[in-house]
Amino acid sequence: MTVQERRGPSLGQQLQPLIKREVTAIAAIDTAIAHETAPDYVVMFQDAKTGKQANIEQLATLLRMRGGAPDEGASLRKALTTSSAAVASGISTTAVLRSMRHAEVDLVTLYTDAVTSAEGLVKRALTKALGRALVQSHVLTAHLAKRTASQSDARLLPLPLDDYFVGSEPRACMRCHLDRPGRTGALERKDPHPYMYVCAACHDEVLGEFSVDIAEQMERWSREMREAKVLQRALGRVSKLNAIGRALHPLSGLEPDLPTPAAEHAVIVPPMTRTPGPADGERPGVLKVETTNGAESEYVEELFSVRGIWRHW
Repeated sequence: MTVQERRGPSLGQQLQPLIKREVTAIAAIDTAIAHETAPDYVVMFQDAKTGKQANIEQLATLLRMRGGAPDEGASLRKALTTSSAAVASGISTTAVLRSMRHAEVDLVTLYTDAVTSAEGLVKRALTKALGRALVQSHVLTAHLAKRTASQSDARLLPLPLDDYFVGSEPRACMRCHLDRPGRTGALERKDPHPYMYVCAACHDEVLGEFSVDIAEQMERWSREMREAKVLQRALGRVSKLNAIGRALHPLSGLEPDLPTPAAEHAVIVPPMTRTPGPADGERPGVLKVETTNGAESEYVEELFSVRGIWRHW
């Protein structure tokens, strides 16, 4: 038995299969998007792709920090082709969701095994990727339970299915990708294009994201203008991240992932090191700039003139 075998698999041996699984999943999602006709599910698939791209970036960065690089060889290209063909062969939305859920559950298992043997920065990065995979698997499970009325799928969810969907038909909010109940009602825009849909719970949450001065003005806005502002903010990246951390994490059985407030970020500064300077008793140097007479001298004088800076500032 070699020394490496006694120590366990290297970081590259752990991360390369994860990267390969994530890349093949992206290829399958791209194929699913090309065949999907419901705009809310298209947005849901695109956001799932964004999450997988974030996982790949983190894993690839960990590899490069250790002097490695992601696999881009023939085996990966073969996996991409096989994954795309598998999605294209079963093109119904329910079949695509079930295929995506199966792949996501496998990823959860792989990430869990990797996290248990990691430490430090690697462990934090893998835990973040594991959280994304857990959230995605629960979102897919909720949609499958709603579309098929399957009690076996519903029992896999931490909360009752009514906490994920309020209507009789499965719909995907373009912010949280579920259809959660709320006080103010859902927002739907069919005309003009593009189509937009935000569930009632996200409507409530987005209203709470506006600053106090904007919230006071919204009371004087027309209903159309207020709804347009809510839709615009709800589909932004910051609001979607809030939905993941504050809503989808608890719905997936995880602790809420709350962002650090800006006021706290402002005081989290690294320790300052003293700027190197002349030693005690050392004579400071004198800088002399020698220029020739004539046009060059006039140019240098004008370039460094304080009067010119104040005149043009």
